[in-house]
Amino acid sequence: MEPQTQGPMVPPEMLRQRPKKSWLLPACIGIAAGTVLGLLIGSAVSDGGGIASGLTQKKIDQAVEACAIDSEGFTVMNDGSAISLNTKGKDYTDTGTSNIFAYYCMLNELGVPETTQEKMDRTRAMDGTQSDTWDSLKASWSYHPDSGVNVVIEGVN
Repeated sequence: MEPQTQGPMVPPEMLRQRPKKSWLLPACIGIAAGTVLGLLIGSAVSDGGGIASGLTQKKIDQAVEACAIDSEGFTVMNDGSAISLNTKGKDYTDTGTSNIFAYYCMLNELGVPETTQEKMDRTRAMDGTQSDTWDSLKASWSYHPDSGVNVVIEGVN
């Protein structure tokens, strides 16, 4: 007997048809698009751009314009990613803004929460430097009657 090299003959109408994988191409495209989108969002967040931008020069400029604070009341630092706000104390040599309304306007325009502002208002000279963090920002401040309130607001990484 000779070995059989082919299987039994089956009529074509009896062969089982394999289902087409019509879902495969859209699934691959979806996975690739999701990966690219995830990388772009992750890059924007880690670079401090886009979604979690923190403090920017543009935001500081808008606040200064809206509040009309004098130049002695603030200092822009770290290429526009931080700002120092200063109020004038009792010492005649102290610099800082004497316009307390412009100071509070700046805090509001820069997005400092009311709870943080209240903590700032309650700080005494003997409390030392205090700090608070919210969203993507951090503020640290101190107060002394002679030198006024000194606040630094910066982005958090």
